[in-house]
Amino acid sequence: MSEIQEEAVLEQDQIIVESGRPKMLGYVFGFFAVTLLGYFLVNRYYMPAPAVNTAPAVRFAPSELLNDLNKRLAYLQNRTTGVSFYIHTIRKKENLWKLASKRHYSVHAIIGCNPQFETYDVSIGQKIIIPSRAGTLHPVQKNDSWQKIASRYKTTLPELVKYNNTALDIGYGDLVFVPDRRPDMALMNDKLREKYELRALFVSPLGGRLSSTFGRRKHPVTGQYKLHGGIDIAVKTGTWVGAAADGVVTLASDGVGHYGKAVFVDHQDGYVTHYGHLSKILVRPGQKVKARQLIARSGSTGRSTGPHLHFTIKKNDVSKDPLKFIW
Repeated sequence: MSEIQEEAVLEQDQIIVESGRPKMLGYVFGFFAVTLLGYFLVNRYYMPAPAVNTAPAVRFAPSELLNDLNKRLAYLQNRTTGVSFYIHTIRKKENLWKLASKRHYSVHAIIGCNPQFETYDVSIGQKIIIPSRAGTLHPVQKNDSWQKIASRYKTTLPELVKYNNTALDIGYGDLVFVPDRRPDMALMNDKLREKYELRALFVSPLGGRLSSTFGRRKHPVTGQYKLHGGIDIAVKTGTWVGAAADGVVTLASDGVGHYGKAVFVDHQDGYVTHYGHLSKILVRPGQKVKARQLIARSGSTGRSTGPHLHFTIKKNDVSKDPLKFIW
């Protein structure tokens, strides 16, 4: 520190000391108040300095970004920061849930970075883009701005700046990475939107290991090949079972054929859910229930080889694959 700087510091210290304790405290409180106000304004309204990228902007037509994974990857590598992407080829026994679980985020992160998807089913040899973190790609709409995109996903400008090269202009069809958000249903293609709409109808009655899926199978007890009209979720006896949606209990009984102890709930638009092999029933017929409300405990009553929940969804008395609703 120079002599001039030292004198300036001493003079400043002398002014504070001579002015007395109350005035000094006033300076301190004033400083903190201004700091807090500035922090709030910066995080809500201020657009931080954009990430610097000296590479020329990579641009492709919206159709190219949608259909050509190599071009989309090159585009993302040029226009995003703080997140990476790579192309993955689906292998035997892989699905989106397993891939997402390995990376500790939800399946929506992979779906959100693959706007070409019309379904969540993938096949061996199919190529998809995998992100390094949770988030989704937003396809820029006409008249979009960074502020509008932030508002749409209920995030902040600093969050967008952290993961996007905002030094580059955005226009219709460009892609913006929005961290920690799910894809916007309004911007999906029709087929994928239908699957998300089904998903919004029900919630999973409990968490556990999927031990048997919907479809034709060899029954583990009778040995007969027939339709398994629901899914089996393996859990410990006594695990809480919740209603999959709002509805009215139509059956709650100890002896319902191969179900053993079971609960049936009637929902809107012709939907009915069944919960079988229960150890304890906590509701009665005619009772109204809410989604996730506890209605029973899991067990192994009826025709069962071990503790699990059998869960069925029916639409107008036709069994539907529950995984199309609770994925």
